[in-house]
Amino acid sequence: MAMQGPSFEVRGFNEAVLIVRDERPHLDCWVGVGGFELRHRGPVDARLLAAWGRPGATGEEWLLAHPACATGFVRLVKLAGAAPQADVRPDDQCWDSGGIFDLNVRVLDLQRQAARLRALHWHGASPPIAWDFGPALKVKEWLVRGPDNVRLALIERVAPPLQGFDHLREFSQVFNSSQIVRDVDAALAFYRDVLGFQTVMHYERPGFPPGANLFGIPPGLSDRIGLNLYIVHPQGQNEGSIELVANPGAQGLDLAADARPPNYGMAALRFPVRGVAALADHVRALGVEPAVPLSTLTLAPWGTVRLLALRAPDGAWLEFVEPVDAPALS
Repeated sequence: MAMQGPSFEVRGFNEAVLIVRDERPHLDCWVGVGGFELRHRGPVDARLLAAWGRPGATGEEWLLAHPACATGFVRLVKLAGAAPQADVRPDDQCWDSGGIFDLNVRVLDLQRQAARLRALHWHGASPPIAWDFGPALKVKEWLVRGPDNVRLALIERVAPPLQGFDHLREFSQVFNSSQIVRDVDAALAFYRDVLGFQTVMHYERPGFPPGANLFGIPPGLSDRIGLNLYIVHPQGQNEGSIELVANPGAQGLDLAADARPPNYGMAALRFPVRGVAALADHVRALGVEPAVPLSTLTLAPWGTVRLLALRAPDGAWLEFVEPVDAPALS
């Protein structure tokens, strides 16, 4: 089970919050290319905007989802009166640390989807790359960046055959999200020791292979830059999981300071939780101060919820959400 004191349980994240200047290019991506549907459109609760430090701001939101899925949502948020708004990870390289780096979706035909996104002016760190995580897992992957510096990882499974994705047509639900970290041990301590996540996968190598690579590291330098990657999740699953990536040998920028709402881009991940008040007590007892203390607000489509926000060691903004009418853990 996930970490728990006696009375709380965290699940994998079920939505990513993107704060955008203009919703239209993002709708073109997720709905037009990705085949997502609009599940909800409406105003942002003023109490959430106050919790984000912008009392008096207003906002509109669009909740997007794969038609066959009840998780892996994308929530677009457009704000007015929220200045100043910086950018999350502006002008970044793939080895710069801080905040949320990407959102992962599965695709059936990577070359086809890459062509469709290029037509919408999205662009990659490199061309699509064949990427082997040892002999047991082979994929094709493309890191692509679009408006508001939102970055997606489009992943086509090569081997073994993909299981549990019979609903896949264009994009799958968002199933994983990466964070580039400066100290992988500190990041693991937060996710495993504070939140109780389990390791799904660990992959490590001292340098990238010769030639083009997923991160766009110049070939003349790539063999000097390592990769240390962990995937973690409360129940040890690869669904709503977090990927922690460190690049030993690359001294990138630290972009953690602005990695939070209401700044533009990949602003937050939201995790369902049961017993959120007990979670709040648990993290405080461990010396972790919340970014937003336990707050009550409205969040469609779940109605009135209680929300707690934490920041990971490299700045990623995480919100833990429980409907007020959720049954208590026994």
